[in-house]
Amino acid sequence: MKSLFSNPVVISTKNLDIIDLAERCELLADILIDSETPAECKVLCQHLYAHLDALKENLDKPLSTALIEQLSVNHPSEFPASQVFADSDDLCDYSQALTHVLICHALSRQTSQLISGLLMRLVNTLVDDLKTPRFLRTQVQMA
Repeated sequence: MKSLFSNPVVISTKNLDIIDLAERCELLADILIDSETPAECKVLCQHLYAHLDALKENLDKPLSTALIEQLSVNHPSEFPASQVFADSDDLCDYSQALTHVLICHALSRQTSQLISGLLMRLVNTLVDDLKTPRFLRTQVQMA
């Protein structure tokens, strides 16, 4: 894919897991919602897009033992009720598409704020999905 930026943002993912990357996306989306100038919005969107891209690249990689533990529960009743809107890959794609719109299109302030708000909600949903427990500890692990 052709780069959206004249100076691409490079994200080092060496010491970051998918939760770290997702939380960075969430922080950038939260800051974006309060951005006041087109230049500020563009820079934030470039960084958010790069972080979403890094997150998407890491979604299919094996999870660390520590992350599996963080996403584990002791009993099936501890799993939260499913509220799946879309899978993580799709949420990343939707978020990147909205970020692309914010970067590449001259939008009215009101439209930009609405899209930024939708983007923030999508990213928050993505983070919530990634942080949802999905593993059940075995009796051996609990001992």
